Amino acid sequence: MIEDKIEIMIPTYNRAKYLNNTLNYLLNSPFKDCKITIRDNYSNDDTEKICVKYSELFKNLHIIRNNKNIGGNENVYLCYAEATYPYVWVLADNDYLNFDRCDDFVEAIDSEKYDLIICNSARYAGENNQNSYPTIDDEPISEYIKRNKPNDPNYLENSAQELASIIKEHYFRIAGFISSTIYKTSLIDTEVLITASNYISRSYPQFSLISKSLNENLLTYKTKYDVVFLKENPKDSEVFGFEWFSRYYECLTLINDKQLRSYAESHSMGKKAYYEIAAKIIYAKGEQDPNVKVCVISLIETMYLLRGWFKGALYQIYIMILYFIPQILCKHFVKIRSGK
Repeated sequence: MIEDKIEIMIPTYNRAKYLNNTLNYLLNSPFKDCKITIRDNYSNDDTEKICVKYSELFKNLHIIRNNKNIGGNENVYLCYAEATYPYVWVLADNDYLNFDRCDDFVEAIDSEKYDLIICNSARYAGENNQNSYPTIDDEPISEYIKRNKPNDPNYLENSAQELASIIKEHYFRIAGFISSTIYKTSLIDTEVLITASNYISRSYPQFSLISKSLNENLLTYKTKYDVVFLKENPKDSEVFGFEWFSRYYECLTLINDKQLRSYAESHSMGKKAYYEIAAKIIYAKGEQDPNVKVCVISLIETMYLLRGWFKGALYQIYIMILYFIPQILCKHFVKIRSGK
């Protein structure tokens, strides 16, 4: 039975309205009888009331309330660290869930065959929760895979490396979104937990699982239809600024294969590395980002690991030159870019 195979973890903080929606989706899903744990990061809004409300509607709902705000990334880390069922699904508290066509999703979990099960195509839920922004060639990931493996009846089953080679940077766009992937709990060993703990400060505690999946070439299943759809965050421009950029680059050093690292790197860039790095540094200086120095130092250290000693040294010099561009010029750049 599905309730014996998977537990759902929901980290949350001060988003009672969204949490209410998420729990309502689950209440009307095949997962309503599964163990569901809400990790409340010391919210001071109506989160506690929402938890009490749904405690009466779910038969296996558990509430863990931190005695202080430990930070969102550490809260996510604990979701993985505390998992005990065969599979763990860490859900965001503000995304749109659609369980209308999820039979193969449930069957994949019930089989316990796969190391990770992907139920999203990094697509956003648009107006009125209509599915929008498909990622590749105007179609869901499953259809894109099928088009690239037309004679394979099991096209939804792939090793992690094979799947990443097919969908390239989109693999990392999907994997970086915590709700997109269900992991087999047996993968979360001591090494994974230590690495995840070290990467809490880099915003990606789950990257230890992402890199393990690729380095060990684990078995994946991509659901035929998407179940999770992202909801756009008004603060995305802040979240994905220079600080995110430098932290994400650090995570890439966990991936052993050079080609796969290049796909992961492409996810973070709209253009070539030299252009994107310049834009991030100049814009951060122009906006007087207080973390710009720390981020530059981090990027310099990471470039050596990613590019090797020769190319890494060239990038390090390039980054230092950009860092010492006068702030007045950076402000002028930002002004031009913003059209002010």
